[in-house]
Amino acid sequence: MQPYVLEEQLFAVERDTQAGLVTTKKIGRVRTCQLGPRRLEEETVWLERYRQRWDERFDELDKVVEELTRKEKSDERKKRK
Repeated sequence: MQPYVLEEQLFAVERDTQAGLVTTKKIGRVRTCQLGPRRLEEETVWLERYRQRWDERFDELDKVVEELTRKEKSDERKKRK
């Protein structure tokens, strides 16, 4: 990645100083970036809630697929007889 592209991305994240996602320190020509003090805890909690919901939904979908597969196999056996 070109340095100017990375710099543009960092400025975009850094722009919202209230978010506290990234802190930067410039010493001479060197700019050091660190994950800010807030770190993404709120976002992680939000994502985890939805991850659990989707896990439950996929588990239910697996059950439906298994049942349909069983019915399909059963129908095939009936047709053979």
